Amino acid sequence: MHRIILFFFFLLLSQVQVLAQVELSSFSATGRGGVMNTFVTDYQAIGVNPSNLARGTSLVAFTVMEGGAGVSSQTFNRKTLSQFLDISSPQNISMADRQQFAKAFASNNVLNVGAELNTFAISANLGQVGSFAFSNRQRMLGHVAFNKNFAELAFLGDDAPIYDEVNSGDIVYVSDVFDGTAIKASWLNEWNLAYGRKLLELPLLDLYAGVGYKYLQGMAIYEFSALNGDVKAYNAASPVLDIDYSEYINNPNFNYRSDKGALHPVGHGHGFDLGVSAEINKMVKASLSVTDIGKMTWNKNLLVGEDNGFRLPPRGERNNDDYWDEFIDIAQNVVDSAFTFSPVGQIQTSLPTRLRAGVGMQLGKRVEVGLDFVAPLNKAPGNLSSSFVGLGVDYMPVRFIRLSSGVSTGAGDKFNLPFGFSVVTPVYEFGFATRDILAPASDSNPGASFAIGFLRFKIGKAAR
Repeated sequence: MHRIILFFFFLLLSQVQVLAQVELSSFSATGRGGVMNTFVTDYQAIGVNPSNLARGTSLVAFTVMEGGAGVSSQTFNRKTLSQFLDISSPQNISMADRQQFAKAFASNNVLNVGAELNTFAISANLGQVGSFAFSNRQRMLGHVAFNKNFAELAFLGDDAPIYDEVNSGDIVYVSDVFDGTAIKASWLNEWNLAYGRKLLELPLLDLYAGVGYKYLQGMAIYEFSALNGDVKAYNAASPVLDIDYSEYINNPNFNYRSDKGALHPVGHGHGFDLGVSAEINKMVKASLSVTDIGKMTWNKNLLVGEDNGFRLPPRGERNNDDYWDEFIDIAQNVVDSAFTFSPVGQIQTSLPTRLRAGVGMQLGKRVEVGLDFVAPLNKAPGNLSSSFVGLGVDYMPVRFIRLSSGVSTGAGDKFNLPFGFSVVTPVYEFGFATRDILAPASDSNPGASFAIGFLRFKIGKAAR
């Protein structure tokens, strides 16, 4: 069982090239740091605010293979990150460095990672009939938080202070000693259908409403968390991830999804998005929506763990020259002794429900600004770790060039200065963006993100 836990654990810690806490599937939104609630129209409104579909001006709009990825953390500074990456190869690590890592990693935002990809999206604006949109999107999100005991045990081993606080041989429980620790990850394949329509048209006010439905195929789920005394430990993975389930295959309660290496789902679910928006005097825009309302049912390759408590490994038993060998030994001992994993028929998890609100303004023909607020409404795997707020700006210095920027913070990030560049014509658009142009060179909060798209098209004018 420890192989499954360690697989997901090191997946999150080693993939320091991906993140998507606030939509990275659109390069124009990424260029504004995730600010999009009043900006997006056409298929870009899917998953954000379906009412904005009806605000689009194109008869048909579509994109292929548009997405992005990145990483953020409130744990690392440049020096700590460099030292941490250096120990990825076998070598000794000094006690001073271990203490530094133990202190740095005791954080509720050790790592926020993810990636999003719109494999295909299309929308059609049929005027008074309304606007329709369809898309397929891959969404992979993760979050890591360690409490003090977990970080110290991981990096200090049997030199961790917990050894002085617990009597030798005593049983301790994950819910007690690791409270505040969470490792969550999810991979969903989304099929989205959305509809938006203008409800009211007055001389100074246009009012829109919309609804979105999504059928979700769960490719992987993982959660290990101890929060406020409540412990959750479960996982399920598609055969494409090649997890070894051999010890459970003959268990009659284990619903095994085989075909090694195949991209088969291990869960399914249904979700809804609801939204309203308004335009005032053709200049001011307001948007309010709730997204990802619903649940996932996981019923293939599913294992659930129970916190049975564990004994700390005896001091002085290990003399590994390789730091990672020692770390894995400790992690295996804790996981194998603390949890009993058993097959179950199914479990349900909530989707990462979010409240999204925004207000924006068109300033002449060249400048548009918007202010966004996004708040998580639950603690489901893949949701934001904290609220997000951002100010975004689009500026067109010449007819076919759009520059995007702004400022944003929250959702596990400290402060972002985004930048985006797009070439925009009446029928074709491409561009690239980053959520924080300063992150790669930052001393206090290094990170990276990108989004790119080169196959956006618009055909015809929407009926009015």
